[in-house]
Amino acid sequence: MRSSLGNSLALIVILSFTATSTADDFNAILFGHSVEIYGNTEESMHLDGKSTITDGRLTIDEIATVGGIPTLIGNSFSGGASCEGSPFVVSFPTNNNPRIDGPIEGTDCALVTRKVGDTGITFSIAPSAGKVGKVWVWTPSGGITEGPSVEMQPDMSKGFATLRERTIKHPSELFSYGELSRAISDLLGTDLKAYRETLDGTGSGKFVGDDYVGTACTPHMCGLQEGMVFVSAKEHRIYAAWKPDQKKIEVRPPLHDWPERARAELAAWAKKWM
Repeated sequence: MRSSLGNSLALIVILSFTATSTADDFNAILFGHSVEIYGNTEESMHLDGKSTITDGRLTIDEIATVGGIPTLIGNSFSGGASCEGSPFVVSFPTNNNPRIDGPIEGTDCALVTRKVGDTGITFSIAPSAGKVGKVWVWTPSGGITEGPSVEMQPDMSKGFATLRERTIKHPSELFSYGELSRAISDLLGTDLKAYRETLDGTGSGKFVGDDYVGTACTPHMCGLQEGMVFVSAKEHRIYAAWKPDQKKIEVRPPLHDWPERARAELAAWAKKWM
């Protein structure tokens, strides 16, 4: 059971954090041990004066008691502003030195959520259009172990008619709609995987009348590798285009099959390469 100890110590952390002269520095005595984070071009976490984890930026995000063991949960950031952190756990077993697990490898800059339970901590990455989901479990005795990957499962009750709710924002969300995901798969064939990965990148979408238009680019390759999608709500058809790196724009179906409003959106999107 998670005790109130974490809540009281969280206040100590906040006071220590705000009292330091540098915003990113951290200095506190926790569970009888000194915990410090400091650095210039890189930050290091020091436990009882000994350097442990070093990265571009380190944070302490939560204090909890798991399986009777006091723990710190933090994140290690190394990929710049576009990357989320990789979690790590510091535990303080009684009559033993602190133990450090992580940062977790293989997060690929994705957002990792956590759920602190009575006996362990579950870290997870939700599956998306271009990536499988991942799960890791931390326990005081076993440290961090990775579970099986989780594929994105489209909701087969959602389709073209559901577009009328106008809740879709990012174009990758189309793949969570069963009817739309199947239509895109039928349209793209062997090009589906690359298209999904591109559409899963940095992007946005909008409704033009009843139709949906979305664009996205592969992370770190915006302007070089991008994709767009036009969903005709009334025709129940998908129109897809993508620009592979150093190659010409590909369209499905052939351009002569695109309606005028979809061609206009395609032309506006493709203008940057003309």
